[in-house]
Amino acid sequence: MKKKLILSFFIVFLLLSCLKIDGLCATETGYYNAIELIINQFIDPEVRAGETRWYYFDAPPLTTTNDQWVILRLIGHSENGNLYIELMDEHLNVVKGGYALNGDHMEEIVCRLDNTIEGTTGTYMPRLVRGQRYFVKVSGVGEFTIGLNTYNDDHSGEFDNAEKLVVGNEISGVLERDDDIDSFCFQVPDTYSYKITVFATKKMNARITDESNYSVNTNNLRVLRDRGTAEYTVSGYGTIRYIFLYGNGGTHYKISVAIDKDPSKLGLWTTVNANYGNNYIRINTLKGAKISIIVKAGKNNKKLYFRGTKKKKKSTTQKVLGKDYYLNRRLRSGDVVIVTATKKRYKEFNFKKKIKKCNICG
Repeated sequence: MKKKLILSFFIVFLLLSCLKIDGLCATETGYYNAIELIINQFIDPEVRAGETRWYYFDAPPLTTTNDQWVILRLIGHSENGNLYIELMDEHLNVVKGGYALNGDHMEEIVCRLDNTIEGTTGTYMPRLVRGQRYFVKVSGVGEFTIGLNTYNDDHSGEFDNAEKLVVGNEISGVLERDDDIDSFCFQVPDTYSYKITVFATKKMNARITDESNYSVNTNNLRVLRDRGTAEYTVSGYGTIRYIFLYGNGGTHYKISVAIDKDPSKLGLWTTVNANYGNNYIRINTLKGAKISIIVKAGKNNKKLYFRGTKKKKKSTTQKVLGKDYYLNRRLRSGDVVIVTATKKRYKEFNFKKKIKKCNICG
């Protein structure tokens, strides 16, 4: 009886210790009692040495307000140490962490919202899946203010949600934050070229990709000075291009697209012969043109690369008007050939073709 009494007392003592010492027992299960963080509502708690505070919030679903960012802010007030913050998913995997230094200091964790983690371009910042629950862990020493804000984005920065550019329509936009990206897409008509024009109030960069999110050019549409204008022209058969604009927060811009119907201005100064059954790619261009060729094997096809190198990409300066680039095998249905040619004072030439057995099918 005496042993049972001692054992019971010991168990009660451990339970009370766990409740008091957050850093030992409650740290592992504290998220079960996490406090909800409400958008645009900030709270002012305090954490002492060895303690941990847990919070949670649900990433906003897609609404008509077009919220694109969730910004988690920790404003620390400490004279004796630092405060640490960790953003975790529903499985308590750390999404991103940060800290507020000794004194008065603010730490921000900026996240973009998306319907899925897949298919996004923004690996530069955390992605939050709409509607999913996230936990926040705060530890260290000191008082702090914690809360959430959401911000709208005028244009999506996603590859899958890029806004379509329409000939003759000018689109205005703004980079709301330094980490904002706005995305647009367009398709070059047969035998014509598109000219993209961008005006920006501040210096601004661009990343240009194809429909597979392969970077064709970075900064080729770059606005080099404040209140400057940049142009980019693409030629090619049915070529699809995506443009991602990024730069300093507060940059206002206008982007437009036009078709150049004058054959002398199309920039089609390069031709490519890449047909079913050929074991080479023929390029006719101007002497001194910089050539980039990429080959991709179709599904269920044998490996495809350049003969003698076993590489899928070849970059060179073509010194003759016409040249054959040989492959390790013949081109088959489903194989893809991508060619880019550049030369000063000439508009860039872009070519992409998915090989078909019927050559006249395009």
